[in-house]
Amino acid sequence: MATPLKLKRQNSTARVKENKLIVSRLPVAAVLVDTPVSHLEGIYDYLVPVEFDEIAIAGTKVIVPFGNSKAEGLVVARKNQSSEAKNLKVIAEVTSPKAMITADVMKLVESVRNRFGGSYWAVMKSAIPPRVVKEEKTIEAAVSKKQFDYSSSSLIALMGRADYGILLGKQRIRWALSLPIGIDPSVFLAELVKVRAVNSQVLIIVPDEKDVSQLQRQLSDYFEDHMLIMGSHLPKAQRYRHFLQATYHSPQVIVTTRSGCFLHLSDNATVIILSDLDNSHYEQHSPGWNTRDVSLLRAVTSSVIFVSASHSLEVARLVELGWLEKKNYRSKCNIKFSSNDSGRSYIPTIKSAIKSGNVLVNVSEKGYANLFLCARCRNTASCSCGGKLQILGANSIPVCYICHTQKKDWRCNYCGDVKPYVISKGIDRNAEEIGRTIPKTSILISSGSKQIQSLPKGRHIVLATAGSEPDGQYSGIVLLDGEKIFNRPSLRAEELARLTWFASLCRSTDNSEVFLSLPNSHPVVQSMLRFDSQSAAISELRNRELAKLPPFYRIAVVSGEGTEISKFAGNLKASGKYEVTGPIDVEKGQKKIFIRVSLLNGQELVDLLDDVTKVQGVKGKNIFKIRFDPYDL
Repeated sequence: MATPLKLKRQNSTARVKENKLIVSRLPVAAVLVDTPVSHLEGIYDYLVPVEFDEIAIAGTKVIVPFGNSKAEGLVVARKNQSSEAKNLKVIAEVTSPKAMITADVMKLVESVRNRFGGSYWAVMKSAIPPRVVKEEKTIEAAVSKKQFDYSSSSLIALMGRADYGILLGKQRIRWALSLPIGIDPSVFLAELVKVRAVNSQVLIIVPDEKDVSQLQRQLSDYFEDHMLIMGSHLPKAQRYRHFLQATYHSPQVIVTTRSGCFLHLSDNATVIILSDLDNSHYEQHSPGWNTRDVSLLRAVTSSVIFVSASHSLEVARLVELGWLEKKNYRSKCNIKFSSNDSGRSYIPTIKSAIKSGNVLVNVSEKGYANLFLCARCRNTASCSCGGKLQILGANSIPVCYICHTQKKDWRCNYCGDVKPYVISKGIDRNAEEIGRTIPKTSILISSGSKQIQSLPKGRHIVLATAGSEPDGQYSGIVLLDGEKIFNRPSLRAEELARLTWFASLCRSTDNSEVFLSLPNSHPVVQSMLRFDSQSAAISELRNRELAKLPPFYRIAVVSGEGTEISKFAGNLKASGKYEVTGPIDVEKGQKKIFIRVSLLNGQELVDLLDDVTKVQGVKGKNIFKIRFDPYDL
């Protein structure tokens, strides 16, 4: 574990002011103080004035004198006396409703801190939204409890009565559940929540606001005031109000993005995590936790269900270990697959499928022609500054992606030819080509900041980048750029590509047509034909284990001043305990290293890096920036 919080003391050379009468029963509060530097973080004793007796209890935030200033603190206990000091200082102010931070939340925050290192308060500030005092008046406005009784014939038919009975029951479950092919994902998820909510409070954590909106449309009419929406997308006052309602009233269903994963839950609640591989589940600020690990840390008291079209390798590993139970349900759908073997085009798939419904074309990039070559000699079109040229739209002038210089009369630097050959098509170029081949058909583009939330009426060909697909189901699915997305130079390239393709497949209707831009022999194509994303992850897991990479190893990225990082890296390598890569130059005078350690020894590395940063703080040195288990490398 990380270094435990220790009791420290804040002495006062002056007597307690006469107007601050101290309570006679449990007059001492143990307060976890948010100090400016991590090496001073700890629990300090303070006296409780009479005016705060009833409210300054465990879980209440306070303001306390610290050194020559004041600091925020959290009361963790009340006691009769302090063995550490005399002339204790007095709590100056109470800054939250009493017991706002419950015992289970405090324990969860400490567990996350122990896993990822850093400051307790850094994690706490992610868990607790900023205060809005006027919203605290709403605490008393509790909604009366309601007993829900729901039966889903569609889930019974899909899951079978045995698994449905487990879902409907009160026992604790740990599932890795794949979204079924041919069933609208938001409808399936809503049915899952309704059934589980019969006997359990449900917290469902989704990647972004788009997913929140889809679930809200599916669930709000049924749960009404017994459902709560949380997330950083809400206005500040509403977010704090909903946090208080979640803490004090325990609504039956809470739909939240990443920031709500620390919310207080009732006993035997169920946590559902949607698409844990999505990078929105990863906190960007130090110490960098993610919702998957937070949910697993609270799994000792809650049920946990990971729901995804294709699970992360971390979840796949837990399935292999038997810690999570794999659930993969097959709906009665008859999908016709075709691939690009023998140079087959995807256009016939679109022409056939558009006759009966909408068609989704999934592409890898936005833009028009993101990279082009000379049509004659195949040399790259580049600018004098070294940047590659792009064509941003039909009949547009080539422009450099670095210096933005326009090349009005572009001519190949090598052979002088003026005809471009596009090798990296964007979504706009794909739409243009499809429009020429299939005229008089509605073509919609959903990408970047211009996303379509749901399908309009009629039949359309929809081109979308990953994560921008409109909500709905499609009679045709075309998955382009397979070689490109499965071979990107990143650690999670195959995982993300697999998620994108399986998520698109989940939007297919019965008797739909699907085109895959990879040959039949590709492992992912084979797994899609079997409707089983887990099978494609098994070989990748074996490769990761041999390469000493996550999820079999934990990784810390440590950056700082070049000389200090180089010295630290040398000491680590000499110890022989860790796999160290680097130092690698980052920017002026700054370097970073990657430290790999087995899961068994992960906590030892967390403790070591905690100690290093505390020593740096004491000595007044620049403190290393540390991030454990980043989303990608």
